Amino acid sequence: FRRSWSIQEALDQHAALCRQKDILAKMGANRLRVRNTQLQFARAEVEDLLERARTAPTSLIADAGRTQALAAQVRRAAQGLAMSTRLRQVDDHLVKQQLGASEAEVERSCHEMKLMKQTIDDKTLAVAADDPHVQQAALAPPDRDYFYCTNCKVGGHGQRFCEYLLKRPEWRVYPCQKWFEDEKRNEYHCPLGKRIVDFADESHFSRVAMYIKGRVWLEDKTKMFELVPELMPETFVIEDRQWRGGKVPCDDSRPDLPWFVKEADRNWGTSVHVVAKASDCMDLANPGATYVVQQHIRKPLLMDDGRKCHIKFYVLLMCLEDGCTWRLYTFKDGYLSISPHSWSPQDLSKETQVTIIRSERIRGWKPWPEAYPKCKRGVAEVVRRGVAEGKLEGRLGKRQFEILSSDFIVDTRGDVWLFEFNMSPVLKDAQDSPETNDADMITAALELVVPRAGGQSAGPGEWDFAGEFIGTPPP
Repeated sequence: FRRSWSIQEALDQHAALCRQKDILAKMGANRLRVRNTQLQFARAEVEDLLERARTAPTSLIADAGRTQALAAQVRRAAQGLAMSTRLRQVDDHLVKQQLGASEAEVERSCHEMKLMKQTIDDKTLAVAADDPHVQQAALAPPDRDYFYCTNCKVGGHGQRFCEYLLKRPEWRVYPCQKWFEDEKRNEYHCPLGKRIVDFADESHFSRVAMYIKGRVWLEDKTKMFELVPELMPETFVIEDRQWRGGKVPCDDSRPDLPWFVKEADRNWGTSVHVVAKASDCMDLANPGATYVVQQHIRKPLLMDDGRKCHIKFYVLLMCLEDGCTWRLYTFKDGYLSISPHSWSPQDLSKETQVTIIRSERIRGWKPWPEAYPKCKRGVAEVVRRGVAEGKLEGRLGKRQFEILSSDFIVDTRGDVWLFEFNMSPVLKDAQDSPETNDADMITAALELVVPRAGGQSAGPGEWDFAGEFIGTPPP
């Protein structure tokens, strides 16, 4: 059984589970029939040997060798009977267990369809409209017993957030339907009947949007440098194989440190190239593309064994329904991303210079108590300017949020340098990574964004309030 997100998925799954139950029943019956036959043969063999022993002539009984051979046959037959009986009992238990589990799956499927039917019949959900004023009125939360979420299959963390919300007893799945298909035959989905639900990964149909308007100012490295140039290493931009604004880095009077060439709108280190000199950067640029060029910071703070590392700093950003009140939270226990090799400025390999994978929790890192408040202030300054300058936009009548991560590197003076934001950062669930996961972080974030009915919140957990910022209300 797997959770269904549409009526057709629920129907298909129920039919498949019923077929599976029938197949298991037939297989179980055949298996037990075979075991019963084996048991009957074993019992008949034992009875035949016992009869031979009872009716054995005096000449056979007087012959010790023949008597011992017959006794050995009886023992083997008795052992075979015991084994056949045991196998029959084991298979009987196994078949009952499998059929019981299959029946339970069918019952879960029936229960899911029953809840889905009740959900569809809920008349408190309004239909989404193109007119923003109509939609704003529809977004007023009605007084009801249940809240609904829909996985519209947009991608990102939408389904994950739905799964966490559904752990609350008052939340239920609202099924999705096909919305439209674009010219490339990509399907888009929405809640059934184009209803507005409490949470969906398609923002137009959700009371809570999981994407921030203006997020490009955090995602695009060139735009973020325009916003907070003093928080980042000196940054140059190549645009269509030309240096933007005539600002060209030169090799003279530069320290002997590597240069990084990154595509401006990509993350995860997948588009990062490392070169020895600024003059080598243009050779990596393709026509029509935009690149960020930065030199490695001086005197990076390394691990005790000499490996390079950077901080994976998690952030929760939320804008309230008034469209102008922004709240920022930072997570106290992030991650370190550590290179597998000892760092050297002469080693230009990506394995040494580019740290991508989350390696370990950061709480035990000695510099963390001093670095954390600096990272917190840096992220707060980014958001403050983004809100003040109108780069980050609110949605009137709709709450919006994102869990994102920012990458910082620390130098030996204790200064922190901001490199980028990841708008869809790695998040791991307990079932996928039992020892190191982000379940508590996600749960606590959703407690802040979508408080429980009745105000019975579990609290912010490790999320630390980093500031409230007031922007201009949207028109």
